[in-house]
Amino acid sequence: MQYQMGHEHASTTGIYQFVSDDFRNSTLRAALDRTMDEVLGVQIRGQW
Repeated sequence: MQYQMGHEHASTTGIYQFVSDDFRNSTLRAALDRTMDEVLGVQIRGQW
């Protein structure tokens, strides 16, 4: 990745490897909510 981004030092590339806990949690929560909505929506429609 260091080469692809054109960084001379790995430490410069390293700053892009981590995201905050809040960002990670909110992104994961949104993905899980979408998935559950899709699954439950299919199950509910399938019962009618």
